[in-house]
Amino acid sequence: MHKSVNSRRSGVCDASALVVDPRKVQKLQAPYEAFRRQFSPRSPLRALAHAIESQFRDYYFVKPPTWRIALRASSFESRMKPSFASIGAVRSGTSLLSSYIFQHPNVAVPLAKELAQLPRLDYIEAQFPSRREQRRIERRYGSAITGYCNPIAPSLLMIFLAKAICPDGRVVVVLRDPVERAFSQWRWDRMKNARVFSDPLWRFVPGFETIVKIEQEAIRCGGGGPDAFSGNNQGYLQQSIYLPFLRLLFEQFRKEQIHIVNAAELFSDPAKVAKGVYKFLELPPVDPLIVHERNASPQFEMPDGLRSDLSKFFRPYNEALYEFVGADFGWETKTTSRRIA
Repeated sequence: MHKSVNSRRSGVCDASALVVDPRKVQKLQAPYEAFRRQFSPRSPLRALAHAIESQFRDYYFVKPPTWRIALRASSFESRMKPSFASIGAVRSGTSLLSSYIFQHPNVAVPLAKELAQLPRLDYIEAQFPSRREQRRIERRYGSAITGYCNPIAPSLLMIFLAKAICPDGRVVVVLRDPVERAFSQWRWDRMKNARVFSDPLWRFVPGFETIVKIEQEAIRCGGGGPDAFSGNNQGYLQQSIYLPFLRLLFEQFRKEQIHIVNAAELFSDPAKVAKGVYKFLELPPVDPLIVHERNASPQFEMPDGLRSDLSKFFRPYNEALYEFVGADFGWETKTTSRRIA
């Protein structure tokens, strides 16, 4: 376990005087704005300019260029060791929470919010800030830590890789209502892959309601449904069954290393949740700047009947999860149609 940040402070900066730098928040939000621009009509020349610009950003949302990582790995500049990881399933709020974690003055920002999962530890470590950046933050704020925010759940293999990257660090886990998360992921996939789905090859692929019915039946028979486009090569419902992932996580990390965040609370009061995460990471208290969700899925309404059916499907999985973590999130009671991100 890393030592308390406050215990390492050099007295350079009074914790009560800490404030978030708006320019840092702007840096953190820029990749999401660039990502959204990909879905706007643009000329080939503008698309080329965007592709070139994307090779030289200070910070990435996902997928930093491999050549940048290789160059950093081959240099003699030493890198910070991560002391935390913020994880969850895709479409659980990991991007929103990362904007709050990384904006803290004592947190050094890695090359990307989501580490590129390359099969070499030196390539993983190359994506973290330099020791020079660590010293700069320490001179200004007294201490510095870094980490990463990858939506790796429910991949069991990724837990072992996370342990290799950050064995003694702290783990923040974001859990979202499984029905809302699955629906949000499906909408996200449709948006990201709109050009793919417009091809005649995909004309017989059904919509969300039929897809999840197929997947439910497959799970009941002991198999898996159609893979989602995003996430961890599993179906939409399978990626919302969290308990196997959490059981293994608690086996590989100590209980005091793990902090669970209810995504509903994150969406409704992000500043309060962020302060709780700062405390867990032993960061000095600071009032975060409120950021708007830049990574939301297209907004749709889910029919009450389908929501009710999925809530019933997830109820036994949720109840087992509540018993394991010692908290009832009340997910299966939400049966009304509403706007969700």
